[in-house]
Amino acid sequence: MGLFNRSGSARVSVTPDVVRPRQSVTATVTTDKPLSKVSSAKLEWGYTNFYRYHWAGRADSAAAAANDSLLMVGEVGTNYGGERDTEDWVCVDRVDVPIAAGEFAGTQASFKVPSWAPGSSQEVAQWACRLVVARGGRDVDERGVFTVVIGRDDVQVEDEPQQRTGGDGETALDIVLPSLLHCAGETISGQVTLTPASDMSDGALSIYWGRRRISHPLERAPALGGGGKSGDSIKLGKGIPLRNGVPVTVPFAVPLPADAPPTSSAVHSSLEWFLEATLTYAKWTQGIEQVRRPIVVVNAP
Repeated sequence: MGLFNRSGSARVSVTPDVVRPRQSVTATVTTDKPLSKVSSAKLEWGYTNFYRYHWAGRADSAAAAANDSLLMVGEVGTNYGGERDTEDWVCVDRVDVPIAAGEFAGTQASFKVPSWAPGSSQEVAQWACRLVVARGGRDVDERGVFTVVIGRDDVQVEDEPQQRTGGDGETALDIVLPSLLHCAGETISGQVTLTPASDMSDGALSIYWGRRRISHPLERAPALGGGGKSGDSIKLGKGIPLRNGVPVTVPFAVPLPADAPPTSSAVHSSLEWFLEATLTYAKWTQGIEQVRRPIVVVNAP
């Protein structure tokens, strides 16, 4: 059975309630009794998109909060204000439901999940069929939720260059993987190759998985920071000799959480995954080296 959202006037159920891109779902709308004085009814297929925004980062946000302080007007475009979590409904498809004699007594419609659909997660998107009924009495707005999972065949993986996130490159770090595509619950196996450009003090190496949500709202100022999470740092070795031009290869195994949400791209936000390796020199004055390798995570075989 699908998931229900009840208000006493109408119910929306969606079956099946777990699907992949390119598969179809069917929504069934029922009512306890016909709704009267109805002027229009429609079914919308889409998702609730979660993201963060900077609420006073643009001129159009100043008017909404002008009652806080007249001084704010002079701060528009600066870091005045703060960041907030919010959500917007993104309609992918819409079906108008015929109305007979001003009454609505239910309907049924199907929808094919698009190939580009972002996977369902608490970080990015919650998919649903939404019933919207305009009527003389209380309007109706009900949703039947379903889950979109992402499998290996649902994504195209493009190799992106590593990013240096720390250090000056005295030792080149290269995270080497047999594949950039991984499934939730899997263990990522690979190796880190260290190639010093000069004699350095011995090093200690560690690695961890991380993910971050990037907010890019269409009509609001994006948050300066984003939501992120990382796994435990796994120590791969210490006292590693680092001599000019002599590469050192260190293997690793990094387990992904079983409930890892999939890499996703939606209208207002995206979710990215990566591995980050850190090399710490024995001489603290030599600092650290850090590199980040983007990966793609799915949550279905």
